[in-house]
Amino acid sequence: MRYDGLVLILLWHELRGTMRTQRPYDLAWITLGGGILVGYGVADAVVALRNASAVLRHEDLLWMIAVPSGLFGFGGLTASAIGRLTAARAFAPFLKALPISLEARCRAAGIAALLMGIPLLVAAGLMSAAASAIAGPPFPLAYGFLASGLFATGYLAGLALGIARARRGDQADPVLTSRSCGDGSHPGILGLLDRGRPAWLSSWAWNIPGRVRITWRLVASALVLFIVVTISMAASLVSHAAAPAAMAALAVGIAVFMLSLRFHPLGSPVLRASPIGFTHARLRLMRLPFKLSVATFVLPASVAVAAEPASWEVAAGSGIALLALNAAYAAFAAYFMTAPLLAVVSFSAAIAFCGYESFEYGRTVLIGFATLVAWLWHKARSRYNYG
Repeated sequence: MRYDGLVLILLWHELRGTMRTQRPYDLAWITLGGGILVGYGVADAVVALRNASAVLRHEDLLWMIAVPSGLFGFGGLTASAIGRLTAARAFAPFLKALPISLEARCRAAGIAALLMGIPLLVAAGLMSAAASAIAGPPFPLAYGFLASGLFATGYLAGLALGIARARRGDQADPVLTSRSCGDGSHPGILGLLDRGRPAWLSSWAWNIPGRVRITWRLVASALVLFIVVTISMAASLVSHAAAPAAMAALAVGIAVFMLSLRFHPLGSPVLRASPIGFTHARLRLMRLPFKLSVATFVLPASVAVAAEPASWEVAAGSGIALLALNAAYAAFAAYFMTAPLLAVVSFSAAIAFCGYESFEYGRTVLIGFATLVAWLWHKARSRYNYG
């Protein structure tokens, strides 16, 4: 028996289940509101490209190097995310009882990822062709095909790496595994950081019953953040300016918080049936990521103050901004509690949109962003309390 369509069937049933749990009122808001925002963003991008078309037509490096490289990298990152999504379904725990071989699971995950990448491939080609027609090189149709080919190359490369990792059996185990202790305690620094009531909730969210295993994703992420912080601190010390280190402290702090926060235990019937309120559970899940975020913020912020003591307000403002951004992202992560990648993308898009519109409408745009955050928090709280 072939199981090539098994992952697609599982994803389709998950989508149907998610749609059925939403009220028609919420679906209407998501559809109409999202459609209006997407349409407005596309129209705004078209206007911006037309206004800058005279300059962009002469930027050969942008169209020949920057855009193709970006499409190739974006294709690889997209394939990595979709590959993890499909592999998680192919190696779901409830499927372990079925006589499905490793080859069949990898093939089902790969077929699902390929089919899910086709709409993205078409979208990348159409957007590139449209941008080329508005403000780019000649022959926009040919440029669109070239962009599609680069995106497909990056997508296939990322997917091949993901399938090879799944073939080795890495996806059959948790991403973060550990060696359990005999008494059930948590050794090392994790035991000092993740304490509180209910006990070990953040470790539960990350499926860490003991020591964290060092993975290539963890090492790569830490290396990138270390390079960014080091370069920014060096720039501040050399120029005696607080801005580079303060901005790096803010960026690295919110990045660590977004990478480490997981809210899927809020959907657990065990947690919802316990006498723990939504706010208490949410703050408890935020505790460990918040500590990690502050720990990574302190060093570059201290360097910013040391580089320019008279501008300590810059570092203080970065700290206040970090607290506000962490609180805002927590609302997104709680609403998309089972899809952290979607929470990251939605939050980043909302921040980018508000930052862009603030140049035209000023700080009043923040009122709309605050309203969105409050609405997401209310919906997540209602889901936790009432299902």
